[in-house]
Amino acid sequence: MRTGETMRIHPDRMRTTLHGGLSDATIVRLLACARLRGRLDACFGTGPVGARDAPAWLLADPAEAVRRAGAVLHGRAIRSVLTGPDVAALVAAIGREAHALGLRHGAQAPARDHGSDLAGAILRDGAACLGAWLRTRAAPLRAAILLALPPELAVAEPSEAIDAEAVMEAVACSFTPPGDAEAGSGV
Repeated sequence: MRTGETMRIHPDRMRTTLHGGLSDATIVRLLACARLRGRLDACFGTGPVGARDAPAWLLADPAEAVRRAGAVLHGRAIRSVLTGPDVAALVAAIGREAHALGLRHGAQAPARDHGSDLAGAILRDGAACLGAWLRTRAAPLRAAILLALPPELAVAEPSEAIDAEAVMEAVACSFTPPGDAEAGSGV
């Protein structure tokens, strides 16, 4: 981690580990304090290597990466949501960018079972995809991303085969401005 850079740990993970009554403002101050960095690294088992090697787009918002990965996986189902209220509810649940990415990848996406809860399946399968992708990465990188991820988006084993590399490459490209794909993918 560079000097002046703030550690990225989800506030709920800080509360769970340190004290449940910590406010968001206190957590921000703790994470920004250079003097505490060594102690926090020891407490959370992190270090500068994992955060430095993590793709910036993933470390900045791993929850958005989960939503986008799930949208790529369920793109065919996203394309089948046609009525205005249903589309609005789905966009509210997964976000506009994830919805748009799912629409773009819907033609290539195989049909996947999502039951009656498409938004839940997107989050569940996106987290599983991120987990499968992280299992192929170094432990410090894995730790840095998992600490930044909200606890409710715990990674799990995928229920069916997922080409995590291809999905995460699509997600990386969606975070990178057009014409800058080489510089920003980091996958």
